[in-house]
Amino acid sequence: MLLLDSGNLLFKRKKIMDGPSQERLTASTIIEIYQDNGYDAVAVGPLDLAAGKAFIEESSSNGFPWVSANIMNSSGDLLFKPWRTKTIADTRIVITAITGSPHRNIPGIKILPWEEALGATLKRISEETEPQFIILLSSLKSDENKRITELFPEINLIISADLRLGNISPKLYENCLIAQTAKQGKYQGLLEILFGKQRIWGQDTVKVVADLQNKLGSLNWQLRRLTKKAAIAGNEDKYTNTISSLKKKKEKLDNKILSAKETLAQEKITGVLSDQYSNRFLGLKKNMPNDQQTIEKLTILNNQIKELHKKNKNNKNITKNLSKLTKDLVGHAVCETCHEVQAEFWKTTAHSSAYATLVNKNKSLDLSCLPCHLTIPPSSLNMQNLPNEVYLSYPEPLHSVGCESCHGPGKQHTIAPETSKLTSMPSETLCLDCHTPEHDDNFVYTTKLGRIACPSE
Repeated sequence: MLLLDSGNLLFKRKKIMDGPSQERLTASTIIEIYQDNGYDAVAVGPLDLAAGKAFIEESSSNGFPWVSANIMNSSGDLLFKPWRTKTIADTRIVITAITGSPHRNIPGIKILPWEEALGATLKRISEETEPQFIILLSSLKSDENKRITELFPEINLIISADLRLGNISPKLYENCLIAQTAKQGKYQGLLEILFGKQRIWGQDTVKVVADLQNKLGSLNWQLRRLTKKAAIAGNEDKYTNTISSLKKKKEKLDNKILSAKETLAQEKITGVLSDQYSNRFLGLKKNMPNDQQTIEKLTILNNQIKELHKKNKNNKNITKNLSKLTKDLVGHAVCETCHEVQAEFWKTTAHSSAYATLVNKNKSLDLSCLPCHLTIPPSSLNMQNLPNEVYLSYPEPLHSVGCESCHGPGKQHTIAPETSKLTSMPSETLCLDCHTPEHDDNFVYTTKLGRIACPSE
């Protein structure tokens, strides 16, 4: 078995500031868990470089299996191993990786063009290891990966990490498979490969025969049903064309099954000639149990985050930025003075207890959670710019997803309610800032809106 990751796993932002932070603590824990799980190779993605050269070099020196064929230091030397090897079922497998551009200059790091780096690396691999199967871990864009299949036919499999795309079932380009698993922890991809005598992708003949026989069974059932129906109705002419069409399909299926069985019999004598594969995605649900070692590491991480933010909570800069963010907010208690019926209904929704759920889970100082459990002005809830330490000092009256989270800041409305109107209904875009697939994989805007819609005035 090979455990591989194509990168972009440590961070969600392009740049992480220097010094202790929740993001660095989380990244370090991810690295430890990957090492515990015994990953064979992990490509360096652009987001993995967000904390700078020193951070990622430290994990590499501690034995983390980073791979990249195009990241160099200022002296022109490769920072990471350009490839790793593993032999499975007498097949020598080589895993190399290409890092996409981080779109910003990182001191001490140079990213070589993939065309130049990949060509040189594949030449060295051929000279030094005599590979039998080559895997490329790539954080390049989809069209660049397809271009690689044209320029470098010796690559057999590309596992990509294009952040714009989700799960991608294996697709054949030239004679190379390209596959991808959705970013950062929603799924695990399981690609099973049966190595043949030639490096040509073919089909699993056993599965082909089984699928064809299933189709034939369904077709035979339809024929029997229609024939019986025609006999009972005493009007066979009515069903003649349909029955004739089904019989032709059955004949074609019979021929395909016969041909596939002949291929299967030949494979049993001579051995499988081509590489064959099957693929599935394993959904990693939030309620799935972790192993004990992982639980312990996550508990330590949570405590580290809490202690870190206790120190930062009363920082003067945080207090200054907080006043800017909350200056036009009044809190649900003020709204309740005029909108008593609506406020009483709101108290029955999950929005009203959103902050309490963090307290119960010991996550009330977790910056990756807080923004979606507080009353944030809608225009300020930009998940791309998180985490923001200002949320650590948020005032208690705003500890919930209150009225102003959906309807907008209420200060001016309290002063002049007739002339300063609020938004009556939150947009789907606003809801999706928090109800992402990662946190709510069953979100339907109209359905959820119906559950939280306040009674009419």
